[in-house]
Amino acid sequence: MSKRLFPWLFLLLPLAVSPALSETLPPRPPIDCAVKDNVEDADCQKKLTGLFTRKGDALTLKLDGGKSKTYTGNRAACDRGEVDKCVVYRMRGYYPSTQSYLIQRAYYEGGAHLFVSRRSGSETEMPEVPQLSPNAKYLISIDQNDTGERDHDIAIWSMQTDPPKLEFAYKATQYENWEVKAWKDDTHLSMTASINGTTSSYDQEAELVRNPRGWTLVLGKKTEHR
Repeated sequence: MSKRLFPWLFLLLPLAVSPALSETLPPRPPIDCAVKDNVEDADCQKKLTGLFTRKGDALTLKLDGGKSKTYTGNRAACDRGEVDKCVVYRMRGYYPSTQSYLIQRAYYEGGAHLFVSRRSGSETEMPEVPQLSPNAKYLISIDQNDTGERDHDIAIWSMQTDPPKLEFAYKATQYENWEVKAWKDDTHLSMTASINGTTSSYDQEAELVRNPRGWTLVLGKKTEHR
């Protein structure tokens, strides 16, 4: 009897360990989309087949449960130079690990990005393309817009809720342009900034660290501009 059952152990073993192995796999990276003539290029449409459709100015996202969400622009107004009516919506990517779309809303000057949940259709507005932490628990976006007022220079959202919950927002009292150097893990990332103060200009290194009390911006080395 044992000889007959023994071969089946090799068939059952992979089924037993597969879920555990899958949990150790890193989240899938975002799928970036390029734009050509103000619409998504052919490669983007191929990579995201079934997730969105484009019909003229109308960009339609497929949501769960058979629902959809449509963004309609007005490229003709942009071509005519009608600043107040000019708006274009472009698909800029898809985040498989959080099932979220990234939509660019462009005006005659400036614009924003919309992080849209495929599950619910909720949208979170952010100035720049966001970056997910290694295990997709947090999302960071910076603002380097020089054409208007910034709501914040750095913002971090928790991906544990839908829509994402804003956990950290930093707004400088002087001119600062921040960049994300790298996520070290889900609660630790390195940053750098070019700062033009009232008395000096310099490059600032820093780290963003999350502890039980929340996020903290820890300043590091400062290099004066010559």
